[in-house]
Formats: sequence, structure tokens, C-alpha cells
Amino acid sequence: MKKYVLGMGLIFLMMIMAACGGSKETNGSADGGTLKAIKDKGEIHVAIEGAYPPYNYINKSNELEGFDVEIANEVAKRLGVKPVLVATPWDSMIPALIGKKFDIIISDMAITEERKKKVSFSDNYFTTGNQLFVPNDSSIKTAKDMKGKAIGVTISTTAAEMATKNGADVKLYKNDFLAFEDLAAGRLDGVATDQGVGAKIIIDQKYSFKAIDGLLNTEKAGMTIRKEDHELRKEINKVIADMQKDGSFEAISKKWFGKDIR
Repeated sequence: MKKYVLGMGLIFLMMIMAACGGSKETNGSADGGTLKAIKDKGEIHVAIEGAYPPYNYINKSNELEGFDVEIANEVAKRLGVKPVLVATPWDSMIPALIGKKFDIIISDMAITEERKKKVSFSDNYFTTGNQLFVPNDSSIKTAKDMKGKAIGVTISTTAAEMATKNGADVKLYKNDFLAFEDLAAGRLDGVATDQGVGAKIIIDQKYSFKAIDGLLNTEKAGMTIRKEDHELRKEINKVIADMQKDGSFEAISKKWFGKDIR
């Protein structure tokens, strides 16, 4: 992805977020209310970050694209409703979900005990993990070598937790694109992020970076739902199970990753 395209994409994201900021909250609060509201209005509002390729990003046509987008579209299809994708900054996703700005988050969100204090998750539907990326000539050879080094991470991610645990001098960013730009400019020693995301950015931007062997952690991802939305969670779990059983999940996964990432 060329840098000027990225710039246009970020502007597009800002426009979408501004428009969504003035929209009405999604309906439904009691058990079953949100699912009923989704069915009644014929739409499911889905939060997706839009800056996390190949999971989700803004393409050259200024449209949301990626694994998460296709999964969201398939979920909506099986619910019999239209998907309305809401581009949302990563660090504000959970507060906005709780504030009923949309119905669900489908954006490669890892299931963690800390997040479960605030929200609920569907059954996990794929496995991923974080990896450290450094310049090709870096002296960093293992994760332990990041101790005391300036490592860029996106705010409120498990990658940030992993870098902190390894003693890095953690630098926080709004998204991974910005962190990799600073790595290219020599302002960082490395970037920690999802293994697929880092690999995709390096290829698209033609950076002279490499991945350090071994994952910093492995994690299960789920679709994020408000705690009170028990009926929606049950329905989403059924949809996930059906997608994995009939091969549609595998087809989407292989399109974006070349393998089944369950």
C-alpha cells in the first residue's frame, strides 16, 4: 500500500467516524433486545478498526477490506440483515460498544480476562499471536533482546502487554502503520504486533524489516458483544459454528492468509 493511499484512507476513516459520532445509539438493552432490534431494523452495525491489514484496512478505492470485513458480511448474511461497517479507532472500541454506538465488534480482538470484565465474547473463532519486527540489520535476535529497547505498539493491545513484560521501552501509537513509519525513520528499535499484520505491512510498504522467530504469545480471538446481550451472543455462536462446519470460514481464511487460521 502506497503511503499516499494510506493518507487518503486515514482521512476517509476520520470522515466515517465523524459521521458515526452524530448517529443515534443502537437500540436494545435488555436480554434479547439487541438481537430483536437488529432483526427489526434489518441491519447489524459492526465496529471494525480499518487500519490492521490483512484483517481490515482501507483499500485504494477508500473502502473497508480484509478478513474481518468478509467475516462480518457473512455473519450479517446469515442473520438475514445488512452489514453496516463502522470504522472505529482501536482504543475507543470497547467504550463505544458499551455506549451502544454499534452492535458488535468484529476486529481481531483477543479474548482476555481484563476485557471480559467489561464486555462479553463469542466463542473463539481463530487463533493468532504477536510477533516482534525489527530492521534486517538489527542486533535484536530474540524477544528477550527487546529489554530497554524502544518498541512501538498500538494502544490497548496484547502486543503492548507482551512488550512491557519483556522489559521494552514501550512507545504507544494509534495504529501499527504509524509505528512502522517511525521504525523506518529510525525512531524505534522494533514494532510488536500481530504476526499477520506485521508481515502484510512490511510487504505492502517494501520495508527492509524482518520478523524475529517465535511468537510473543498466542491468543484466541472472539467477536465482542455487550455483557447483557445474551441472546445475540447465542445467535453469533451458532453462526460461527455453522460457518466453520460448512467451509465458508475456511474459504475466507485461506483467501487472506493462505491457510485455515482456526
